[in-house]
Amino acid sequence: MLKFANPWWLLALLTLPAYLWYHFRWKERRQLRLPFTRLQTLRQIAGEDRFWKHFFPVLRALILLALILAIAQPRWGRGMRDINRKGVDIILAVDISGSMLAMDFAPQSRLGAAVKVAKDFVSRRPNDRFGLVAFSEYALTQSPLTFDHASMLEQLDRLEVNQEASFTAIGLGLAKSVARLKSSVAKSKIVILITDGVSNTGEIDPISAARMAREFGIKVYPIGVGRTGYVDYPVVDPRFGSFYQKVLVELDMETLNRVAQLTGTQKAALAGDKGQLQDIMNTIDTLEKTDYNAKVHYIWSEKFMLLLWIAFVLLLLEIIMRLVFLPVLPE
Repeated sequence: MLKFANPWWLLALLTLPAYLWYHFRWKERRQLRLPFTRLQTLRQIAGEDRFWKHFFPVLRALILLALILAIAQPRWGRGMRDINRKGVDIILAVDISGSMLAMDFAPQSRLGAAVKVAKDFVSRRPNDRFGLVAFSEYALTQSPLTFDHASMLEQLDRLEVNQEASFTAIGLGLAKSVARLKSSVAKSKIVILITDGVSNTGEIDPISAARMAREFGIKVYPIGVGRTGYVDYPVVDPRFGSFYQKVLVELDMETLNRVAQLTGTQKAALAGDKGQLQDIMNTIDTLEKTDYNAKVHYIWSEKFMLLLWIAFVLLLLEIIMRLVFLPVLPE
């Protein structure tokens, strides 16, 4: 950012056009015109030919320009942004059990649709910290809380369904998320719990994990994804290749609603298609706002010395030109 310490001196730049007009217009009109046939010869001897006539006024105008700008004291500022964040710490707890391969979100699987919507959610909240927990029969931290959203998006892209998992430990996934958030000092701590099944394994049940979350002031937004009943599920057979078959999928919305009530978010959300899932994430984005103040401080670097050096060099050039190159009348 360019700034002048004494900007009023820039008004002196208005004298430059007047100075040049004086030399090229007014002074020329005031010159005495004599009926002398050798006048042009005398002008050339005196150094007043066309080149010298224009050279020195322009050179002096440049010297004045450099001096005026130097007095105005230009400076260049480098901005330093000071951000005071009062953001939200968010853990995305995503179910990666086998049923997340169901294709009722076609052309994407349930997991693919959940990942795409989650990435969009992360991208819209640049001032929050995010973490990622994936769970099936067990729970793993894929990313701790971080402001590095590029890394978070990369971890979401790497999520894959655990096709060997026959059970879902929702309580364990929620408990792992609570463990990641319990020491946070953010103004708001939330878990977005995305699952499509019933908690049927794990040392901790969802209700106990929800009570843990409540003790640490953590809100949980449970989201049930997919339709209940028979859905298309991809099957790979060594003899017949890949095909889809109908598989019965159950979703325990009653337990998810209880988790929401215990942690203060009132009710779990059900997303039967990608549009509904996007709407739910948009609603959460609206409810959980981030407060932050940004101040910009500038470090100034003075630039007037360069202009003084330019004026000095131009003045030295004029002196040299007059002493060495400019023709003068003989004494």
